[in-house]
Amino acid sequence: MTFRVPRSRASETHRALRAEIQAALDPILFGDYHGSYEIRAELESAFAAAVGARHAVAVHSGTIGLFLALRACSITTGDEVITVANSDISTTGAISQCGATPVLCDVFEDDYTINSDLVEALITSKTRAILPVDLHGHPANVKALRPIADQHGLKIVEDAALATGARDYSQPVGRFADAAMFSFAPFKPLGSAGNGAMVVTDDDDIHEELRLLTGYGYNPAGDVRSGYQDYSAEGYNVPLDGLQAALLLVKLPRLREWTEKRRAIAAALEAGLAGSAARSPRFRPESAPTFRSYAIRTAHQDELHQGLRAAGIEAVIHYAPPIHHYSVYAAGLPGADNLPVTEMLARQYVNLPVTPELTADEVNYMIETTRNLLQNM
Repeated sequence: MTFRVPRSRASETHRALRAEIQAALDPILFGDYHGSYEIRAELESAFAAAVGARHAVAVHSGTIGLFLALRACSITTGDEVITVANSDISTTGAISQCGATPVLCDVFEDDYTINSDLVEALITSKTRAILPVDLHGHPANVKALRPIADQHGLKIVEDAALATGARDYSQPVGRFADAAMFSFAPFKPLGSAGNGAMVVTDDDDIHEELRLLTGYGYNPAGDVRSGYQDYSAEGYNVPLDGLQAALLLVKLPRLREWTEKRRAIAAALEAGLAGSAARSPRFRPESAPTFRSYAIRTAHQDELHQGLRAAGIEAVIHYAPPIHHYSVYAAGLPGADNLPVTEMLARQYVNLPVTPELTADEVNYMIETTRNLLQNM
């Protein structure tokens, strides 16, 4: 189905940047194969500078990025990691695949992120980390989590998959975490043409472990002689490929412009839907979100979702039901029986497109359509 107002118009942006993109891809496709390594390193350096981090490691996907970040923070079998249930399964999956147990915490009703007031009560002798999620590009209050983590000797791994370009307390998201993961999947604020992600950290030891795990566990310092190789860990072959890195290097300088366009669209939607039955998110004054989508709430979730799509607006329902309702977790997860806000939000979310290529007429059409549908429910 072709939508009048789609979730993404990245192809339009790619066409507008065609000459730059082709010039960037040319040496990867037709030059020396070492070019891929150099382009990836250049992207890592540029991205680290963009988010104010000392180190950045480009990896194959957000899922593997979270997993490696947890591994690099020494999360292992028998540990517990406090996180949320209103996220992608990658969040809990990364924890479980380290051998640890996800412990679920409820969220704030206003911005849908982890309720920092509830975290400390969930800490046990097995807790080793907190994994907040910047849902829909809304920054979780990681600064409020930092003293809790420090007091209990915990790491913070931030799932910033949807929040590239967002800021909190005048800092790029990720600055209050030990490590943060940003996704480059196509529908994300800075999307590639396929999978990809970046893990950033200021911690030298975490960075060294990320490098080791990303590259098979190969340790060049351990090579005993020329031509011989030493592996000091059982790692993975999961670096970001050069083609995606080259595309992202073309797009990264436009991130700030696209973030402002997303914010302008979100502001227009908030103003246009004011006084209607739609409930918009609310943010802390320190928080400057980006928006992968604009998540409104309604008591008529199914009807609004279907009505918008029938009208040519590619609305979606993200992260519902919550993770703990998935069949894979039928045996239960700690904390799952005390998530009243998470459960309520899952029954109310409807996500509107916020792709920066949208025109004012298209945004107004979304507003008018949404208001009209809600008035008739």
